[in-house]
Amino acid sequence: MRRMTGQLQTAELLRLTEIDRGLIQRVAQQATNDYEIVWGAAELVRDWPSKRALFDVALTASGTNMEVALRYACAAAEGHDPETARTLLHLVEADDSANIVPWFVEMNLLAAQKKGLADMKSPPSWAIRFRDYAADAAWARIRALGAMGYSPYAARRLGFMPDMPVLAMAREYAEKPIDKAAVPLLAVVARAMQNRPIYLVTELVGQTLERAVMKVGVEGQSGSEASFRNVELDRRRDEIKGLLSAVGNNIVDIATEPEMVQYFDNVLSLGEEIAMRRLAETVQGGHPSP
Repeated sequence: MRRMTGQLQTAELLRLTEIDRGLIQRVAQQATNDYEIVWGAAELVRDWPSKRALFDVALTASGTNMEVALRYACAAAEGHDPETARTLLHLVEADDSANIVPWFVEMNLLAAQKKGLADMKSPPSWAIRFRDYAADAAWARIRALGAMGYSPYAARRLGFMPDMPVLAMAREYAEKPIDKAAVPLLAVVARAMQNRPIYLVTELVGQTLERAVMKVGVEGQSGSEASFRNVELDRRRDEIKGLLSAVGNNIVDIATEPEMVQYFDNVLSLGEEIAMRRLAETVQGGHPSP
């Protein structure tokens, strides 16, 4: 509607994307044996008490699935419920030990409570992957929206780009003075965020965090190495911005609904960069690259 009328986004048009809370609750109540739909419903509601109740059902129904547990922990941290968050984070740290995200979220919790890192166990050396399960959460939201009656395109359009509490935490660290004691963990997080993420925004935030960490000083990194790394980051950021601009301005507005459905599916299974290049080739009359 916004494109057809040529309007900028307005409060009235934003209401088109709001999902009725009662509808979310009804679908969740009808699908208590399908944890993914309940998980999707938990992701869609905004208020913390309703979100926590739905996450509780989803976590139990899933048999304490680690993806649900981490998303629940991140929502609890965002909802100012540190005890729930910490319990779930320790669970994920034990069972998903290569994932740096639960350690990062726990560090953020301690900082919010004005506690030092001495209260936190150090992550293992192999915890070098960034898995916030944003794509899995998006699939859960899409399934929930489909159960509510939304079309395949509308469900993907509304559900594919999630709230990203972990990215918000990373942005916050990049915008304020960084404690020297936090640098080793933040350096790992920043690099992990740039290692073939599903969403390009994750890589961009990782770049911003890495720059902030380098200003403080990374152990073992010389000044010349930091300068070279900054050049690499500039080159990659320009490449991403060029791709986003080309696809956003020239491709998305003329893609058909089936093409966009396939695009969203490709984002969540292959990653946003590959999906954008395939969409561009398809819309421009070429054949998707392998």
